[in-house]
Amino acid sequence: MSRASSRVAQLVAVAALALVSSVATPSSGRPPPSPLDALPRGGERLARPIALPHCGMQIIEWRPTPALEADTTPSDRALAVIDHACSDALGRYSAFLRAERLPQPRREPDAMPALSLLPGNTLLDGKASRALNDVPSRFAAVAPGCCYWGLYVDSLNHLFMRNDPLIKDDAGALVPNPRFVRTLTHELSHVLSSRLGVWDALGYDTKRDEDLAEAFVAYMGISFPTETSAEDLAFHRAPESLIRAQITELGH
Repeated sequence: MSRASSRVAQLVAVAALALVSSVATPSSGRPPPSPLDALPRGGERLARPIALPHCGMQIIEWRPTPALEADTTPSDRALAVIDHACSDALGRYSAFLRAERLPQPRREPDAMPALSLLPGNTLLDGKASRALNDVPSRFAAVAPGCCYWGLYVDSLNHLFMRNDPLIKDDAGALVPNPRFVRTLTHELSHVLSSRLGVWDALGYDTKRDEDLAEAFVAYMGISFPTETSAEDLAFHRAPESLIRAQITELGH
């Protein structure tokens, strides 16, 4: 899950730059990584950004996983899963902050991030070039290390997410992927705590931000834990009863 925010990303970037500078000398011909390397380049962006009307965000990059093509390819159904989860999170975050007795300096979040959906499973293509866990390369300056299902980088105002909002049940029907919804809910806590001014008021703390994100996941009624890549592969082939039970837990 995400460990990144404006302050920690800056610290990680400094550490990463210092490390790479010790090996990437001018004679190597390679500049040290920059946080900007994590952003999609021109040819990696969608020809047209996809608006998420209930999120205040746009998807500007989406890279499917060939082995899970139906689960990871842009579609109306996939977009509905993302937008619904986002709408749920935004609609309930203020109540969550009140329950936690935390301040909310801004009534509405400012400047919601752009969104990239990238392969994340390290047993498939999650470590390939321009994948979510391509951390030794493109994400070296913003990610402390492998492995992620989601990564919010506040200094870039960008959210990087796994690419599988859908999953097939035993009958072959595409249904919402509860694990994707869990990841997005967690990451949106990081986004909203920043964009609503919570951490400006309290002072940022990495562990507390992570704990708060997990508390929000629980507040939203999600009780199952984060999965490993191996568990994710098994889950994509799980019995329909398990998938249906977790969808019911999410209220879909």
